[in-house]
This record gives sequence, C-alpha cells and structure tokens, in this order.
Amino acid sequence: MKKRISIFIISLCLLLTACGQEPAQSTNAEQPKPLDVNLQGPEALQKNESGIYKAEITYGDEKVKNDDVEMIEFEIKKKDGEGKGKGKMLKPKQIGEGVYEIQTSFSEPGTYTVQSHVSAKGTHNMPLITVTVK
Repeated sequence: MKKRISIFIISLCLLLTACGQEPAQSTNAEQPKPLDVNLQGPEALQKNESGIYKAEITYGDEKVKNDDVEMIEFEIKKKDGEGKGKGKMLKPKQIGEGVYEIQTSFSEPGTYTVQSHVSAKGTHNMPLITVTVK
C-alpha cells in the first residue's frame, strides 16, 4: 500500500510540475538588429564655406529602405556657450536608398556640432560630428 501511495504522489508531482512550465520560446523569432547611422562630413570649414553632411542608415547589414525611415533631421548647434537648448533643425534631401544629406555653411567662427536624428524600425540613433569654423 505504501508503494502505491508513493507512486501516486510522485506521479502527481510530475504532472503538476509539467503543467506549470512555460512553453519554450521560439528560436525563429527575429532578433533586433542595431540601427547604425554613418554620419560623414567636414570637421573643419572656413567662415561661409559650404559643407555637405551625409547620413547612411543601415539596420544590421542592410541599408534601410526609405519607407522604413520614420524621421530624419539634422541639428546644427554652436557649442561655444551660445544657443543653449535646441539648435537649428534641417530636413535633409534623400539622395539614395537609406542615404540623406544636407548642405550648409556657418556664418560665424566657432565650434559647432552637426547631429543627425534618425528613427527607423522602432529605433533611434543620434550620431554627431564636431565642426571647427575659422
């Protein structure tokens, strides 16, 4: 009799343990990839000289399709204590699949930042370049 009760209790424990387990996660679920923004442009310019700043956007190893770009802007801000807060926001021009650019100049000498704000595929990235204007 004790043997039957022991087998019953062990069976009941195994059954309850199996019912309480979470189902295994699917290994086929797509893992998030990093949103990368390669921001390029001159780091030194003369006053009133024009410079082109370009952002190439990739998600993992693939260029982001323009339809997947939710938002892109370039922010230009003087670092020398002036213009605290938001800088001047510019909408770039699309020059290819996942490639955007602006052309700008700086009217005063100083140190500036050119920062791209990119949202795509539910992710945001904001790389910047420091520009010295003489």
